[in-house]
Amino acid sequence: MQPQIEVSFFRWLVALLPLAAILILLIGLRWKAASAAPVGYFLAVLAAFLVFDAPAQNVALQTAKGMWDAIFILYVIFPALLLYQVSRRAGAFDRLRIGIERYTPNNLLHILAFGWVFASFLQGITGFGAPIAVTAPLLVAVGVRPLWAVILPLIGHAWANTFGTLAVAWQGLELVTAMPDPTQTALVAAVMLLLGNVLAGFFIAWLYGRMQGIREALPAVLIIAAIHGIGQLVLAPLVPTLAAFVPATLSVGAVLLLARTGWYSGPSQVKESQVMEEGEQESQAKEERENRAREAAGGSAADEDMPLWVAFSPYIVLIGLIVIVLLIPPVNDFLGQFEIGLPFPRLETGMGVVTEAEESYSAFSPLTHPGTFLLLATIVAYAIFRAQGYIGKGKIDDVLVDSVKTSIPSAMALFALVPLALVMEGSGQVLELALGIASVANGPIYAFLAPLVGGIGAFMTSSNLSSNILFGSLQQSTADALGIDAAVTLGGQTAGAALSNSIAPGNVLLGIGAVGLTGKTGDVIRRTIIYAGTAVILAGVVGLLALLLFFGG
Repeated sequence: MQPQIEVSFFRWLVALLPLAAILILLIGLRWKAASAAPVGYFLAVLAAFLVFDAPAQNVALQTAKGMWDAIFILYVIFPALLLYQVSRRAGAFDRLRIGIERYTPNNLLHILAFGWVFASFLQGITGFGAPIAVTAPLLVAVGVRPLWAVILPLIGHAWANTFGTLAVAWQGLELVTAMPDPTQTALVAAVMLLLGNVLAGFFIAWLYGRMQGIREALPAVLIIAAIHGIGQLVLAPLVPTLAAFVPATLSVGAVLLLARTGWYSGPSQVKESQVMEEGEQESQAKEERENRAREAAGGSAADEDMPLWVAFSPYIVLIGLIVIVLLIPPVNDFLGQFEIGLPFPRLETGMGVVTEAEESYSAFSPLTHPGTFLLLATIVAYAIFRAQGYIGKGKIDDVLVDSVKTSIPSAMALFALVPLALVMEGSGQVLELALGIASVANGPIYAFLAPLVGGIGAFMTSSNLSSNILFGSLQQSTADALGIDAAVTLGGQTAGAALSNSIAPGNVLLGIGAVGLTGKTGDVIRRTIIYAGTAVILAGVVGLLALLLFFGG
């Protein structure tokens, strides 16, 4: 239950300061996340002590919770990076690229297929950052520059965050609210996400080739967006757990069919793209990759034509594990029994903000976690590449060392960013921000702003589920106080959180960690924030229109 506190403009500005500092340092001054995150954390701790009357025990325990959460984000980053390094050293990425180009040479369809469709498919099943960690290296494999290989799936998977991962974020929202009409709420959220999905397809095409890219991508975007958006709109009120997975799976088949049409059976008409490696730069990059592959394999079988199934074997194993463990209830229930969590006591600040006690905080199920799937896929991939002679004996030591070195900057950033979010939540700073927005709005204005509140939660926690749990009851209470239908505010809450996952620093770090691209967090957010901001505004417009036209606003 949220405390009844009076919003103070001074406290609201203080609560905003850590987030503003992070954005200014990352985007404006181009600091690395590992340097900017501790500044934000320090400001959040100062605010907790000096303004929000939080005892030292609260700050210490919320920091410990953040450290615990960060460990399990790293448990996705490190195996994903291992998989990337093993596949790169075996030369699998070059073979994948050749095979994909033989099926269709159209680079624009390649980036739509991996950055939008395949990322959405993975989000439909697993989530927890895995879509970014898996698809970013695949995009590099088809010639996308590493920075853009992170940006594209961040944008492409966002629409599936609410009803993806078998609707875990939606279930969290239902858990913390007395949702008066789940069907109406699901419809409102699905319409908002439909617009975000259409925007994602066109935005990716724009990044690839500006207006020429949009014209060329038009048939694919319209077909895929219709499958994604209309499919989710139909299924969300009926079967929320499959509302993202089913249309995302159908769209994979649609891409395979599109590749055989006259639209995409030939090369893209876009001659120069900021997204792709090109010309002499690409030739040099390809030669470097081939040299690394030959060196890694000792100059043996890597010189031959690797079978496509061998190159794709890590992802065949990964998809197989995800489908078997997560989509077969008896298997999921059995493996999910084993959980690890930490007990935390009830906490309360001097201003009455309460954090309830938990016997097993953020319980971690290692046998059903995406990090385990990635780790097992890496082990199998190494065994296959080693048996086939594509990776040299003893090279696993180099892979481990390189992976550890590359993941250190991401780890340093996460161990400040996640505790920052938990300290702000436990001290009441997050609540102050949300209540401040609500206090200046009437019904129609708040219907427009509800997705923004959800987006703030997702930006801080890198999780649609966490944002829904954090702000779900607040959104419902605000709707009741303003006399508007909660379906509008709750739909806006989860849709805004889903779309804002594209700029969440934790998700960005997953991507740049997976491709070994350090120090570029601000560059990624600077480009994706245009999409996220536009998508959240569109969601707000839908909320406003829904209130005025259908919910008696």
